[in-house]
Amino acid sequence: MYSFTGLLLSGAGVYIILQLISVLLTEEPMVPGTILKLFVAVSGVITLLVAVSCFSLMRHEGRRIRNLTGIIWGLSWISGNLICLAISGVCGEKYLWIGLAAELIGCYVDFLLTGMLLMALAAAKHKPAYNKDFVIIPGCSISKQGGLLPLLKGRTNRAIRFAWDQERTAGKPVRYIPTGGQGRDEIMSEGSAMEFYLLSHGAEPYEVFPEKQSVNTYENMLFSKKIIDGMKPGAQVCYATTNYHVLRSGMLARKVGLDAEGLASGTKWYFWPNALAREIIAMFAMYRVWQAAAGVLCLAAGWLAAM
Repeated sequence: MYSFTGLLLSGAGVYIILQLISVLLTEEPMVPGTILKLFVAVSGVITLLVAVSCFSLMRHEGRRIRNLTGIIWGLSWISGNLICLAISGVCGEKYLWIGLAAELIGCYVDFLLTGMLLMALAAAKHKPAYNKDFVIIPGCSISKQGGLLPLLKGRTNRAIRFAWDQERTAGKPVRYIPTGGQGRDEIMSEGSAMEFYLLSHGAEPYEVFPEKQSVNTYENMLFSKKIIDGMKPGAQVCYATTNYHVLRSGMLARKVGLDAEGLASGTKWYFWPNALAREIIAMFAMYRVWQAAAGVLCLAAGWLAAM
């Protein structure tokens, strides 16, 4: 679930389903140009839905550029498909390979985005087995007084609820690893703030092992792995984070060699689409070498097809 291969396979599955439907209805497989036109319509509908959430987000949390990420992402998706179709249309027989390559690149991006959306939803719905030794809580911003803001409180409460459910169901206790360093505008580290919250909500001191140095999710996972390896190598691990953040967190956990399952906490409906758009952009950036390689393969395939 938490691999780039999983995203590719998920997107490939959507492609196969579309082709089967096309063959059943028209007796002909879809060509790349037709697929791009279909995704212009699909991305348009998604962008409209995201726009509604973004306007609600700005109404509740202020007019900031980052609150428009979802709309920008959606418009970029539509524009990218239209540009690929335009390139395909203006390329004559002499430059046919460029038009074919543009269509292939557009289709690759469309199916990869679809795979990301599907896997993000699947990761957020996944429920780990009640056999865990540790639950990691990736940090995010705290209040000026050191209290947990809604996102971080949601993650911490989800970890507590999982620990209670596991102990009641399987009789196995869980140890917490709240993780996150101290930002420039924060009175203490995020790991410390969560530690105090956990202790005040029934956790025992010997159950909480805060990590207080990390500055991003990658370091959350990396430093947590060092704590776990020092205590119980090969431990069963899960992590509690906000629903839109589960997939990328799992990918980063795999990147540092940590085999961990995601546990999703909820967030407000209008916040989720915009935040997920940022996560998708970040996942594209994480695997930029793969994207470059895919682009080269599409160019090569276009050239070979035009010969």
